[in-house]
Amino acid sequence: MATYGYRLFGFQVFRGNRRTPVDLSACGDESYAEIAERLLKALSVDTAIGDPTDQGQARLEESGSIGQPAMRVEEVRVVDNTIRATVWAGKFGSHEKAIGDAADGDSDISDKAASNLHRVVIAFPDAGDTGIMAVETIGRSCPISSLTGWMKKKSREEGTEGTNEGLWWRIAVQAMADEERLAEMIREGQAQKLVLVKNSVTAGRTRDVRDVEITASLAVTGRMDQTLQVVRDWYRRNREVGREEAEATTTARGVRQLAAIVGPEIESMDLDDGWVEIQDPDGQVKRVRPNQMTEVFTYRLSEDQPVVTPSFYAAVRETALGLQQAARVAIDWPVS
Repeated sequence: MATYGYRLFGFQVFRGNRRTPVDLSACGDESYAEIAERLLKALSVDTAIGDPTDQGQARLEESGSIGQPAMRVEEVRVVDNTIRATVWAGKFGSHEKAIGDAADGDSDISDKAASNLHRVVIAFPDAGDTGIMAVETIGRSCPISSLTGWMKKKSREEGTEGTNEGLWWRIAVQAMADEERLAEMIREGQAQKLVLVKNSVTAGRTRDVRDVEITASLAVTGRMDQTLQVVRDWYRRNREVGREEAEATTTARGVRQLAAIVGPEIESMDLDDGWVEIQDPDGQVKRVRPNQMTEVFTYRLSEDQPVVTPSFYAAVRETALGLQQAARVAIDWPVS
């Protein structure tokens, strides 16, 4: 049974391989909204096959398309300060046959990419270097990496043509963290255990190996509340980095906090790593670490079939508005 939902990402744009993000309203002589619209429309002409990196394209040329990811953009439209599109995403050879209601209605699709349709919303601020991208998820599938990778590749191809030779734009995304959603997942029991690790050096001193691994259930009285308090501390510290003298929680400090929850005999051990293990509704296990907690946030909408587009957009808008202030993003979202 497929579950439908969405993920939210903050995005920034960089000129080529530079490391300073640009103002989204001023990428050369255009805004990035204009550039993104053009890139997405370019990706609707043909199917993008394989990994968009040079190495991925070399593998495609050598081995063919079977087993390779595939993507095609459709229905690109601009609504005020947003771009809304749909993306077909799948993999070549992932299914052998599409069956009809009778045998003579079957179709061999072993040489095609069986794909699902994902809705995408890209929202831009009036000024500033950070926007928000929402991408529909189907089960564990979310084509964010493929989409942004191909947008980058298309931009590089543009940069080799015409008068803008060498001018291209790289889009980078990071999943948006959500304190309340994280707390809800822990309270609902999706956070199942703490894991603490001690590493040691091999006898030949050639590499580190996992020497000790300790798992502790969160079902023990009091541990769930203590874990929630610690994780919220991580989130708030990370959110405040860059403001005044705030510092992110280090791995060492986070491990000590988790060990203290388990007990004094564990706290006194010289542990190297630790995390809270969360299992999402689709059964995928994810790890929440002191400085890495954004990968767990998928917002569920429905099961079996997607919600209608107005409902999808309204849910995305409501969630994004609730996260913008903490993420220091200012976007005036259209109502519909």
